[in-house]
Amino acid sequence: MEVSIYCSLRLPAIISQHCKASYHVNRFLPNKPTTKYIESANFPLKCSTKKLIQPMGLYGENSTPKSLLFGHQKLNFIRACAELGKAQHEAAGPNSKFAKVLHFGSTCYKFIRPYAMLQVIVSSVSFFTRVLVENPQLFKWSLLLKAFPGLIAMILAHSYTYGINQIFDADIDRVNKPYLPIPAGDFSLTQAWFLMAFFVLAGQLILWLMNADPITTCLYCFGLLLATMYSAPPFRLKGSAIATIITIPLSTIINNVGVIYATMASLGLPFRLSPPVVFILTFNALFFVVTCLIKDIEDVQGDMRHNIQTFAAMFGPKNMTLLGMGILLVNYIGAFAVAIYMPQAFKWHIIFPAHSILVLWLLFQVKKLDKANYVKEASATFYQFLWKLLTLEFLLVPFI
Repeated sequence: MEVSIYCSLRLPAIISQHCKASYHVNRFLPNKPTTKYIESANFPLKCSTKKLIQPMGLYGENSTPKSLLFGHQKLNFIRACAELGKAQHEAAGPNSKFAKVLHFGSTCYKFIRPYAMLQVIVSSVSFFTRVLVENPQLFKWSLLLKAFPGLIAMILAHSYTYGINQIFDADIDRVNKPYLPIPAGDFSLTQAWFLMAFFVLAGQLILWLMNADPITTCLYCFGLLLATMYSAPPFRLKGSAIATIITIPLSTIINNVGVIYATMASLGLPFRLSPPVVFILTFNALFFVVTCLIKDIEDVQGDMRHNIQTFAAMFGPKNMTLLGMGILLVNYIGAFAVAIYMPQAFKWHIIFPAHSILVLWLLFQVKKLDKANYVKEASATFYQFLWKLLTLEFLLVPFI
């Protein structure tokens, strides 16, 4: 059975009507292999694969939920219309400077992995706020203006981290994540390298303009060094599963401690970590260990092809998910325990209800992933859910 979507580049209204009609018809059709073509008045454009094969589970069962299949069909439809819109834009005005700038900005946004960048922003702001909560007498509104450039420097550092990883993983991402800017052809490697240089130099310039002390600068540079060693040869620490679960949590601890130290230094306080902050750093470090275990589930195919020895490739996605959930449950039990045994340091009336809700949400998502049989799309969704959960944990930092 073949489904054709006919539209014209010269008539945007007709495009919208035909695309909507095709979608509403297609979502009631049975799940059979289909081929989608987009034909225009100017040229035919084939924008999807020849066959839509029902995803098979990693363990041989054909148990993909219908909702996931319909979601996959909808994703193909959206991609088809996006390609059509891109072609229409190029035909209408290929030399538009504004359009080029807009496209470059959109590509940069995808390049820095926005779902992970949100966590960076929230964690930096939360630890800055935590120091002020523990020392309310030192709060001044001028501190916010002084801290804002530091937040930009953190964003630049993490943009470098995600970017350098994509540069050296370009071949792997053509299999695992073909939608990323480099494998998709939106960024050339030369453009990516220029962007990396900008991230590093701009971050260092901000620290210099802020008169950052040597310890803050060293912590910042050490984070960049770890990011480089993680992705770039000859170190390529990500090639080792054990090195990965050490490097990423260590890098996170360094960044968070750097924010705490810089905030205390700007307030004229001696550096010290209170019991709640020590627990929070430990909790989040273990959480990042779990993300290291889970992040490779969707990349098993490409990692095995390029001889990347991840735990998911060696022991299977289901086992790694169960291990990760075990670590997180221990994490949450630890949060309940410290709230009970150290009530003078922790606010149990916030920890108990907040973490109870997050645990239930986590268990629901694990069950949903298992029901989908760990197919790539479901694994990617679950991994992004972990980042959302981690972001919510960081939001609790000033209040527990």
